[in-house]
Amino acid sequence: MRWSEAVLGVLQEAGFELGQRVGALRGLLGYVIGAIQLEHLGPLSGDGTLAIAGLPPDAFPRMTETARHARTVSADQEFLGGLALLLRGLGA
Repeated sequence: MRWSEAVLGVLQEAGFELGQRVGALRGLLGYVIGAIQLEHLGPLSGDGTLAIAGLPPDAFPRMTETARHARTVSADQEFLGGLALLLRGLGA
């Protein structure tokens, strides 16, 4: 509750209207919870990413290429990069 209260204060100070703050808070909260769950259940360095990288590239060219690269991305890079994209979107 305190984290959400603090985030709402930041959003309000940034000029977000009440209705915008609802969506922004839910989006940020969903991202944080989802990122924690993904890191715990399916880290990029894990077996799932390795399995995707091993799929036939002619059938899944973008997935296999992305999975090969994803194995080099740290958990911090993944979280902060995604958060930066989300925040940039909120600023648009």
